[in-house]
Amino acid sequence: MTLPAALSPPSGLPAQEGMAIFDASGRLTECSAEFAQLLGENPQKLLGRAYEELPLSSGSPAPALIRQARETGRAASQNLVVRDTLLRVSAQPLLAREGGAPQVAVTLLALAQEQAPRERMQQLETDLARFRSLFENLPLIFWTVQQDGTPDYINWFWFAFTGLSPGQADGEAWKKVTHPEDLPEFVRRWGHSLATGEPCELECRFRRHDGAWIWHRVRAFPLRDAEGRILSWIGCSTDIQESRNAVERAEEERRKAEQVRAALDTFFDAVPAGMALFDENLRYTRINRPLAEMNGLSVEAHIGHTPRELFPNLSPHPEDLFRQVLTTGETVTFESTGNSQASGEEGTWLACTAPVCAPDGHRLGVVIVILDISHRKRAEAERDRLIAALERSNKELDQFAYVASHDLKAPLRGITNLAQWIGDDLKDIMPDETRGQMRLLTGRVHRMEALINGILDYSRAGRVRDKPESVDVGALLNETIELLSPAPPASIQVETRMPVLHCERVPFQQIFLNLISNALKHAMRPDALVRVRCSETANGWEFAVADNGPGIAPEYHERIWGIFQTLRARDQVEGTGIGLSVVKKIVEARGGSVRVESAEGQGATFFFTWPTSTPKK
Repeated sequence: MTLPAALSPPSGLPAQEGMAIFDASGRLTECSAEFAQLLGENPQKLLGRAYEELPLSSGSPAPALIRQARETGRAASQNLVVRDTLLRVSAQPLLAREGGAPQVAVTLLALAQEQAPRERMQQLETDLARFRSLFENLPLIFWTVQQDGTPDYINWFWFAFTGLSPGQADGEAWKKVTHPEDLPEFVRRWGHSLATGEPCELECRFRRHDGAWIWHRVRAFPLRDAEGRILSWIGCSTDIQESRNAVERAEEERRKAEQVRAALDTFFDAVPAGMALFDENLRYTRINRPLAEMNGLSVEAHIGHTPRELFPNLSPHPEDLFRQVLTTGETVTFESTGNSQASGEEGTWLACTAPVCAPDGHRLGVVIVILDISHRKRAEAERDRLIAALERSNKELDQFAYVASHDLKAPLRGITNLAQWIGDDLKDIMPDETRGQMRLLTGRVHRMEALINGILDYSRAGRVRDKPESVDVGALLNETIELLSPAPPASIQVETRMPVLHCERVPFQQIFLNLISNALKHAMRPDALVRVRCSETANGWEFAVADNGPGIAPEYHERIWGIFQTLRARDQVEGTGIGLSVVKKIVEARGGSVRVESAEGQGATFFFTWPTSTPKK
């Protein structure tokens, strides 16, 4: 057959080179006699056959090579063995004639001038088929490239991973799926390897078919002939994303551990308490400055020594306790009193020692924290002394109040009786002026007696406690109203349902007695109306006693709670000025609070809270 001039081999072409043309459907349309001779076939029998039907070795990559050139429009070549001869197969796409379909020219070049022994070639062919099968079945990316870096084989896993089609397997495809940040270094190293023949190895990210960037370790090695010339390159890419993730996790854990260590170091050095760490042999591995100063030694002097080596005369010795903690694994807290190792002064220390354990529970050593509580102990002793003195003073005050009230009331009763007798004896002849002075005298005596009783009540309020009991507040209010018995048209109304409290009955009733009697007294009108109500709060109850009196100006809302404080002269409203101060003292001693809401001409409402759980004395 005659090839077109453009495809005819040059004059003097060795018989070991042949050419053929395949049409767009992949069927052979023209071939040279040399092409058919290299395949061991008659040229006429080759015409019309598809490239998959060529008499090549089983599993030969030549059909894929021709298909690649036809689909990509790029030249491709590869070595293979045919009929015991090593051939270089090259596929070159041709420009389509006007109105025609694209074609592919295939060249076969015999690389060896003489045939290798059949057995050797068969073994080589078998080895190639075995390695090709291995590459195709491993879930790793393998490829081979020519001396110039042009790919001539890529296994299936590359296409499965990237989502590219075999038609996209050109020399630049790998750049499109390499991460932009990694590509410059990849290009530099691969170019260096092609130029020098040195192996190439790096880590980079390839884009997976789902768009995720996955880290790979890329390795490429040259294959050389007996003279050391590079025949081709073989490479593989291994997915190292999990190992990278593990490294990143380990790095993150290391970073967190360093942060924790730094925080512990800061805490260890800054805490205003003595701290020390001991190993399994109870040797100091770390001690902070406060504890070193307590011991009267430098920090460095402790490290590597046991407490018994440094302080052999201590008794009982703390090392025995440390050994107990190390053996039992139990934390021990204790107080120790003795002389300071540094100053020799007597002091008290609060210590806590605990085991230091590994994650698996193995005890690595012991930690101790020591706080010098000498000042606190001295303060507690002073507090106890003052409390005892205060209790003695309170007891003496109670005794004084009782004696004073008894001794003061006796003359007052005598004055009252004497005034009564004088009035009875002289009632017929006593002038009106004298009669008025006698009434004034009797009133002053009663006021003095009320003042003495008020002082006694105030001294006892908040100090003397009765035994708590169940108190029905509604029933208690009824008793209080009966005791006060306001003269009509004055009245007392209980507006809400009252609770049952567990409290001290007498002081609780005294609060209502004082507030309600004050409301009746200061209403300054015969139709005085006192209203009592309550509401539940988060911590207990709030009670309110409201009146329809003249009200209290805001500037006096704090003053009225003080002892002996009254807003009107005693000649206008009889009172001692103690009642509200007694209420305040009783309520606050039980954890409650008092307040008033009022304005002039609008009456007044007195509130007090009573917690469900009252504080102990």
